[in-house]
Amino acid sequence: DLAQPFGGGENKSESATKADTWPYGISTVEWSHHKLAPAGVPAWKFPINNSEILGYEGSAADGDQDAILGMVYTSQALGNPSDFVDTVVRSIISFASADLGFPDLYRTLPGGEKVFVPKLGSMWGGLTPPHGKYKTSQQAWCYSPGYFAPAHYRTFRDFLKRHWRKNFKDYLPPHLDGSKSTLKEMLEAFDSAVVAGYNIMYYSSCSSGTVSNWVGVEAPCEHDSQLHCPGVPWKHTPYVGSEGGTCAQSGTRFGAFGADASRSAWRMAMDYVLYREESHDVTIYDRHGQVDAEAKFGAQRFLNRIVVQYSTSTACDGGEPGACFINTTSPYRLANAYDLKFNATNTTCEGVPNEPESWWAGFMAYPTFTAFVAPYDEIGAEQMTNWMDTFASICNFSEVNLQDFTKGKKPKGNICLTSYFEASQAVIATMIMADNIRQIPDSHVLDHVEKITILKDEVVDLGLPTGTNLAGTVQVLGALAAVIAFIGGVKRRRHQHNYRELAPGGVIGESPLVTDFRDQA
Repeated sequence: DLAQPFGGGENKSESATKADTWPYGISTVEWSHHKLAPAGVPAWKFPINNSEILGYEGSAADGDQDAILGMVYTSQALGNPSDFVDTVVRSIISFASADLGFPDLYRTLPGGEKVFVPKLGSMWGGLTPPHGKYKTSQQAWCYSPGYFAPAHYRTFRDFLKRHWRKNFKDYLPPHLDGSKSTLKEMLEAFDSAVVAGYNIMYYSSCSSGTVSNWVGVEAPCEHDSQLHCPGVPWKHTPYVGSEGGTCAQSGTRFGAFGADASRSAWRMAMDYVLYREESHDVTIYDRHGQVDAEAKFGAQRFLNRIVVQYSTSTACDGGEPGACFINTTSPYRLANAYDLKFNATNTTCEGVPNEPESWWAGFMAYPTFTAFVAPYDEIGAEQMTNWMDTFASICNFSEVNLQDFTKGKKPKGNICLTSYFEASQAVIATMIMADNIRQIPDSHVLDHVEKITILKDEVVDLGLPTGTNLAGTVQVLGALAAVIAFIGGVKRRRHQHNYRELAPGGVIGESPLVTDFRDQA
């Protein structure tokens, strides 16, 4: 039988609910002042096979943060009812503890700044130690920049600020010395994770905007029993330690731009769109943890790297309508920016030492398109809009039945794939380009949230097991239908709004909330 609540713990009593059990931190708050069911982060894969339980244990930080972001927006759509707010707060607390290491898993820089490094899940990654009571379940000191989601962390922080109630403190995990943790500490942990993530990104990316799938963040304490101590996690990044060690998971390569790293572009684009001012200049530290006053880095600067790569390396000018599809429907002229067959440059560097995956995989190309939401001084606003229109023209939906996908043909195009991972990346990327992701204001209730369900016959295409009941599970999160709606809507919406002149405030409009799918179904 499974231990309940299972959460991101192992199959033992209190593994998910007590911070001082293995794995460190809580992944579930099992009780509620509203007398509700447990809330937190789940095991990474469902349905759970009891006979192979070890293969299902532990949370996955990337999926956890995307799902909870959806919960935050859903709470806003519902008018923030107190019982649902309670559930979201408990989930955010669980995420902070299980996936960030709150309150005790951190390093201290020479200036006294605490550094929380986002983990890869409740059982491993980030600063999880290699030995001792709280040892990692997989290779130590491993980190994926593609998991880094600064806009999510800031959104969770702001949700807590807006909706915190005194009795929510009862849900917080205690420090290992028995003292109580506080809301202030947790808010600081989210801000710290943003700074840490940007610094690791700085040391694991190239001038072209390529990013490593997996990098090292080795910063050991003197004793295995210590969870916090002085240290600089990015001292040896991208390598694991001074001897040039490597790490990798999920079938993607260490130090290469691939499926795990490709998500970095839209995650950074979200930070620019939702937190333009905060994300503009992030404090960068050198390898020894001292502030590097000369280093300038932030969401816009990162995104501009990709813009420059496309604008200087493609075989056409995407800023000129129709220029990239003269006598062809193939986007091959755009591929030059990252396709090594066309001698793409700057795709490897000190921070990304290995060659990238092919641009022709939809999950590689589409996230990079989001870079054009951020202005670049040397390209005018109209041209930037035209670039996004060029990307939106890659797929042909003329024979797709928009009411019933099964009755029409699939979209045509070299990177217009309908399998779940490719489609989900296209959904998110086109949502961002179409201005459909907005920051939640302090007080506003959405009058309308569009619900999109996945057709039953699309279960296999989405990578879900046959017979999966999707009713109620995927009401807000769409896949292919959303891809069609948003790709087709990029041009229309871009001409309705002046380029990037929307106020920082706002909400998700008449569009579905979309999260990053993972192998949980």
